[in-house]
Amino acid sequence: MASLGIPTMSLIQKVGEEAFLQRARKITASQPLFSWLGASIVSVSEGYCEMELPLREEFFNDRNTLQGTVLFALLDAATFVASRTLVRDKTEMDFHQEMKVNFIKAVRQVNQTIKANGRALHRGRSTAVVEGEVYDEAGALVAKTLGTIAILHPK
Repeated sequence: MASLGIPTMSLIQKVGEEAFLQRARKITASQPLFSWLGASIVSVSEGYCEMELPLREEFFNDRNTLQGTVLFALLDAATFVASRTLVRDKTEMDFHQEMKVNFIKAVRQVNQTIKANGRALHRGRSTAVVEGEVYDEAGALVAKTLGTIAILHPK
């Protein structure tokens, strides 16, 4: 493949996990939504991302339950970063094309930090398939997602 001009190493392999982690943290922190949420990337490796989010009262609805949109946003970010670790051509542009979330357990405790794991199951030329989970502080599964990321190649 290298002879065709197609890189054989992923971006995370080229720059290293620590450099990728620092760059991903900087990008995430610069986005207003994630800055406001307070979500942070804990770790990355090839095809994987772990994030955490300290919960606040304003994330909860009138029934004292964590809003599903907060879980969706955290899963969106964790799975997207996991997929980005496998990028082979940094000119690729990608975005979530679709994402399905199963909300499994209601979160009602404010004073805790939830964790999200994102994994890239496959990254091809035009799409990537990702999955992820959110766990509460006790380790109980809160939400599960499966998604597709569209990959564009600028000319």
